[in-house]
Amino acid sequence: MSDVEGDVCKPIDQSVLASLRELQEDGEPDIVAEVGGLFIKHSPEKISAIEQSVEKGDAKGLQMAAHSLKSSSAYVGALYLSSLSKELEMMGRAQALQDARIKADMLKSEYKRVLVALEAEIRLGKRT
Repeated sequence: MSDVEGDVCKPIDQSVLASLRELQEDGEPDIVAEVGGLFIKHSPEKISAIEQSVEKGDAKGLQMAAHSLKSSSAYVGALYLSSLSKELEMMGRAQALQDARIKADMLKSEYKRVLVALEAEIRLGKRT
């Protein structure tokens, strides 16, 4: 999994966006803008739910919120964010929250990178 871990990875995997673009139909709104826009709209509540679950020591809440973010971030190509979400999901499932704060901080930092990259992709799509 070295291609999605570490500081040198890009926040968005372009091959995932390319696969989305293959689904684009002529005359329809830009699919990356549509999917990316939904992610941008709904992901803050997922990030908030993860942070609140970590603060409260709510393992089940963490598991559920991280699972939701894992899926949606993978769909937009944010594979490292998805990987971090999966780790938090597993921590919640195992009720092993001792390092959850550290992982949640990493997730929040990566989330910010993803937002910047995804917003840039959306702007790029609107110019083409």
